[in-house]
Amino acid sequence: IFSPQAAFAFFGLGVLAALCGSILPAREGARVQPAVALKNTGDAVDPRKKVSIWLPFILGTAGAAAAIMPAVSNISVFGYLSMALLLGAGISAMPMIARLLLAPLASFDVKSVSAELAVQHMRGAPGSVSNALYGIVASTALMIAMAVMVTSFRTAVDDWLGDVLTGDLYLRIDPGAGGFNEYDQAQLKRVSGVAQIMFSRQIPLTIAADQPPIVLITRPIGSDHERLQLLSGPVDATVGTIPVWLSEPASRILHKSVGEVIALPLGTDQKFSIVGIWRDYARQQGAIVINADDYVRLTGDVMRDEATVTVMKDAKPETVAQQLVKTVSPDLQQFIQTTQPATLRQFALKLFDRSFAITYVLEAIAIIVGLAGVAATTSAQAISRAREFGMLRHLGVSKLQIIKMLAIEGALLGTIGGVSGVALGCVMSQVLIHVVNPQSFNWTMSTRFPISLMVAVVISLLVAASLTSILAGRRAVSIDAVRAVRADW
Repeated sequence: IFSPQAAFAFFGLGVLAALCGSILPAREGARVQPAVALKNTGDAVDPRKKVSIWLPFILGTAGAAAAIMPAVSNISVFGYLSMALLLGAGISAMPMIARLLLAPLASFDVKSVSAELAVQHMRGAPGSVSNALYGIVASTALMIAMAVMVTSFRTAVDDWLGDVLTGDLYLRIDPGAGGFNEYDQAQLKRVSGVAQIMFSRQIPLTIAADQPPIVLITRPIGSDHERLQLLSGPVDATVGTIPVWLSEPASRILHKSVGEVIALPLGTDQKFSIVGIWRDYARQQGAIVINADDYVRLTGDVMRDEATVTVMKDAKPETVAQQLVKTVSPDLQQFIQTTQPATLRQFALKLFDRSFAITYVLEAIAIIVGLAGVAATTSAQAISRAREFGMLRHLGVSKLQIIKMLAIEGALLGTIGGVSGVALGCVMSQVLIHVVNPQSFNWTMSTRFPISLMVAVVISLLVAASLTSILAGRRAVSIDAVRAVRADW
């Protein structure tokens, strides 16, 4: 569905960004005397002048402060603001970072004329270097931030599935088809090849009128709290209350923690104690687990709609699954689904990858946009450096050496931009993982860095920036050396 309002809004934002981005260059150009501008005296920034650190420091501090602010109406407004401020801090710090990274290269005794010229040019033209780096750093940082978040999320989900899928078989009845009554449960327990079977049920439970229903899960709970993958707890229930376990999203939505008492629409004037918080990536709206015995005592409901089966060592899960389906009432057999944990895990991860497929495409587009910016900048710089190339030719530098110089300059730009973008992206990813995700989706995860992707991105930027610089400079190098400097005679 095409949204004209959104399209015009983003079009307006693009025009506004272009106008704002032209203000500073326009002011700088207006201050330059026409005669000086026509002579093209070199880089607009004096390399001997110290770079101010106040702007990146202020933006970085503001970004850190925004990261600790709470959500606004369940929207991570300050989280996104923090990422924007951190991105601005990283980009504004590039002139200083570029000088710091290039300074050690100048002290090396380089025998190559091309390498020496490349390093000295980049040190002597910090303004041009910074302009070329801005696009690379911005696009790389955004890509790495998203890649770290997606990698962390996928790894967390994969680990979580390995912890929760402890059975050999899973049975589930379609919603609305009823469930396993006590007779069916007893019959299923006696099926040949079944070592153990645990029945559970999930029903929606409305706790707050302004929130979607939370899933109430009733299942046997023994001393093995680790099967719930507890994040905090367990603690003993308060005297006179019934213990329940809240999922991480439920604890955030209800603003409840371990040890607190909560009221649930179960029983009459019954209070419940939160004895543990467990990790759950399946139910974003939240879930509450209650012991099956407590649930039956409060409600009298003995129906179950799910079962986790542990198969005997000498039995085949496929054969046991067929026997289980045949055992229940004929009118339920067509509504029963049987699944093995490997299939569930594969299906869940496939859904995850499909959900984030567009993210990978957008990441690739971000890098292409950054490289397009490098191509535009290096092309403009190559044209403006035609006289420099002509003078080098008069001094005895060959075309091949000049092309090598441009390749080295591009490689340095790609490396500095890639390394800086990866570092900035890692910082921004922490805001995504520890601020935006908990405030938007109510779950947390540990950080996992895609090292191979980071290395591949830096190498790709190095190669692409080198090739771009070479292609951009070939035309300027091809101009006759005498004609290139005729205006200086």
